[in-house]
Amino acid sequence: MTDSSCLSAGSARPFVLIVSHQLTGHLAPMIRIAAALHARGWETFFLGPTAHRHRIEAAGAVFFPLRDDADLNDKAYYENPPLQDYASLHWAERVLIDLRKQCLEPLPTQWSCFKDALLSLQARDPARGVILLAEAFFYGVLPLFYGAKIPDGVPTKKIVGSTCISVTVPAIRSIDLPPAGYPFPFDPSPEGRARNARLWERSWERKARHLTALLNTTMREAGASRDINEIFLSGANYTCHETILQLGVPSFEYPRSDWPLGFKFAGLVQGPPKSPSQTNSIPADPQISWWSDLVSNSAIDTLSHNSSDKKPRKKVIVVAQGTVEINPHDLIIPTLRAFASRDDVYVVAILGWKGASLSGYDVEIPSNARIADYLSYDAALAHADVWIHNAGFGAVNHGIANGVPMVVAGEGMDKTENARRVAWTGIGVDLGCAQPSAEQVREGVERVLQDEQFTKRVRELQQESKDIDCFGMIHDELLRIAEAHPGLKQRGLELESS
Repeated sequence: MTDSSCLSAGSARPFVLIVSHQLTGHLAPMIRIAAALHARGWETFFLGPTAHRHRIEAAGAVFFPLRDDADLNDKAYYENPPLQDYASLHWAERVLIDLRKQCLEPLPTQWSCFKDALLSLQARDPARGVILLAEAFFYGVLPLFYGAKIPDGVPTKKIVGSTCISVTVPAIRSIDLPPAGYPFPFDPSPEGRARNARLWERSWERKARHLTALLNTTMREAGASRDINEIFLSGANYTCHETILQLGVPSFEYPRSDWPLGFKFAGLVQGPPKSPSQTNSIPADPQISWWSDLVSNSAIDTLSHNSSDKKPRKKVIVVAQGTVEINPHDLIIPTLRAFASRDDVYVVAILGWKGASLSGYDVEIPSNARIADYLSYDAALAHADVWIHNAGFGAVNHGIANGVPMVVAGEGMDKTENARRVAWTGIGVDLGCAQPSAEQVREGVERVLQDEQFTKRVRELQQESKDIDCFGMIHDELLRIAEAHPGLKQRGLELESS
């Protein structure tokens, strides 16, 4: 632990300015981090989308708004996508569109909003420094490291240091891995590394060329004086920071040989609180009419074998699709149908948005189904035997944090990479598609329930997560920066001098 005797909570510490990509899956862990830092006495400020203002302020952070094209509402984005034929495109094409529309085109506006936030912090207390806590896919701070000027009236040394928080599998180039999304296994052999190099330099360089060019264009528009000079998604948005704190556990990630300097696994923000300091309070039971069914079912395990009230405990299957793939026909409805005739099972379906409903969809709700529009994954998984989802990184980590083996069916963004890692680590079954049939779902679940190795393995990773104090590690990193004042390292200068 860092000696914090001279940095007790309050005015002695720098402000913490948090920035994050606007998708819910990126925001949610950053908001948990904001709440934990607020509880530890840090004055936190959060530059985020207006659709999530209430959640951010509820975490104790002061909200700074993104605006115009940077103020993305992800629910509206996916309900009304940027192209008319978006839904019919292959997932890899949709990812390229999303990266352009969500990350790169809004970069100049994000940078402008970031500068406004610095001005606000300078006005609030000219003597206080700022630590930048940046989620990796908020590209709007990259100009800071490539020669762009901060606003007049804000001292150059106002930002005393920066740390990157990675809330997805790390999109950092490695000699041991192909580019993200390519269907090749982890292979660090000389032959594998040669293959990876070919894929990076020949295939991905061509596919990503327009994004690489757009990044440099928008960087220059924002005031950067230097290009990034690497293929898009090689990791500049991570390595510009002195430290990279990767959410997750080491065993879920391929053991690459070339992690960048300052890279550390930071454990999980998901799961029940490990100590009172991590959250303001332990959440109460959800106010859902059927919640007592799950609680009573779980209580059966605590009854004596000789109890006259002892009934067979039902298996609990929890299914969710996250906040991006919002058509329940993808995964939720196939799961309901897969177990509709089973009276030894509860299927808990979480629709992902407040007010969401299955009315209007061609589905009959089985008697063993329990439907929630919006529900804490951790609350539901405390009672679960199997966790079905579409392989979002956060959903995977919820499963690990609660020790629940999983069945995954996902494509797009980082979901393909996450699904492969679920199978590689042995914590669940990858169905290899985004829209499985009811039979595929049923077979995947039966495989998990019949093979105890899945549960054994996911509980090993759960223990690994318990051994890492995520919020404590972030807190200590901020204390280190507050004491050392490392500042910001300008990137790309070595190319100018060569």
